Amino acid sequence: MRTSSEADILAVVESAKRAVSNLMRTGRVWEYSLLSRIMQSPDTIGRMIEELESRGNAVVGIPTEAPTAAVPAVPDVPVEAPAESSSESSGELYQCPDTTKQGTSLRERMASLGYYKKHSLDHDLLVSFAKFLQFDMSNENFKQEVENVARFLYFMDPQQASLLFVRQHEKSREYFLKLSEAGLSKQTVQNYIKSVKRFLKFHTGSTDLCFTDRVLHEDCKNYISFLDNIQMATSKQVSKETTRKRFDTFQEGVLSSTQVTAVLAAAKKDFLAVIGKLHAGECSPGHQLTLTELQLVLYYLEAIVILEHAQWPGVVEHMTVTEWISRRRDDTRPGFVVVAVKEHKTAATFVLTQEQEMWFDLYFSEVRPVMLGKKRKRVEDDDETDERFFISSTDKAIYNASNDLERLHKKYQVPKVTSQMARRAFETATKELSDVQKTKVAGYLTHSTATAEKHYRMKEIGSAVDAFLRNLRGDSE
Repeated sequence: MRTSSEADILAVVESAKRAVSNLMRTGRVWEYSLLSRIMQSPDTIGRMIEELESRGNAVVGIPTEAPTAAVPAVPDVPVEAPAESSSESSGELYQCPDTTKQGTSLRERMASLGYYKKHSLDHDLLVSFAKFLQFDMSNENFKQEVENVARFLYFMDPQQASLLFVRQHEKSREYFLKLSEAGLSKQTVQNYIKSVKRFLKFHTGSTDLCFTDRVLHEDCKNYISFLDNIQMATSKQVSKETTRKRFDTFQEGVLSSTQVTAVLAAAKKDFLAVIGKLHAGECSPGHQLTLTELQLVLYYLEAIVILEHAQWPGVVEHMTVTEWISRRRDDTRPGFVVVAVKEHKTAATFVLTQEQEMWFDLYFSEVRPVMLGKKRKRVEDDDETDERFFISSTDKAIYNASNDLERLHKKYQVPKVTSQMARRAFETATKELSDVQKTKVAGYLTHSTATAEKHYRMKEIGSAVDAFLRNLRGDSE
């Protein structure tokens, strides 16, 4: 720093002040409820390290192979790293081990290699980018994208986050290569590249950079072209990866409806035991349930939507409290209710039986408030009706429902069934139906441009139930 300019020194000092301020604000105060969730985690050390690092603390001396988690006093679910698409967003504790890669999960490898280290999200470059994504682009998962950029910036320069990385093409290429070598899929690496590219497009097109530093602005534009070239090269790899996955899916064949919902059958006894506690009023409200029991309720209901009703995971992730409260009942078939989710990419509806409606309502009134860390309150007194309906144990909206579904399968040692496999099974079952019935099923699966309001206007909502539940699952009247 002795040879640095006064402006550079001042910038470093200001950055250090911000880092200290952030550490003082977030690193010294801990919620008791958070500590309780960490202590209940099967991988207490790993969960604590993750929380410390997210608050700007540095944990050194982490062994390459994570220490074996202590066996809990009560039966619990062992830990598994979430899929790469939600490496630091889910935060779920109801997890299972991945024994496919010599006992070292993707998360552990990424952490041991230092690829989860990142600059503070309070840095000016990242704060402005986050606001752009959240408010201008209406990106609900903006934090994940900002974290991707923060990790990239840390790799390029651990000391200071800046735009000077645009002059380091070779090191940038090395970073994306290392992500692939660590085990991330080509698509995930592509997502990292897209995040960095969007970050630069924001700073070159939506800030005063072109006026304050024309040379750096031009370097940034050249770097975007550099990223374009990398994307072109990796897009072929992504296509091959997608083709391989499709071939693997083809080799698996089409499942029967019984195979699709096998995990629901396997977990039903445990699930009903928890529901019994809630229904009998043994809990106050839900506070006497263990974290594993709370998550079982959450995951089971997610599985009902994705597997039994063949909906996309996005339907689970985007469903809101308002949409649950606004569910409609068919006057001619009082045993069924329809829930419409409007914020999904293609507006979706799914039909619940009377029993399933009771389960969802118990989750809403008893389990969800605990997930949020709130006291129970009446629906009419809740002003936060636009919150997500499904909430994780970290009091955040569900980021990746597919990961939750996979954990449930591993917990009950049932072959994994994805949302695509479930939808393909039900689509295949329509081959023997009439064209009219096929159209109804396509509408139920949101394969058409029909909106949620159209389903609500149907004179007989039961027609969707007839087409889907009775004909596809083999239910009788």
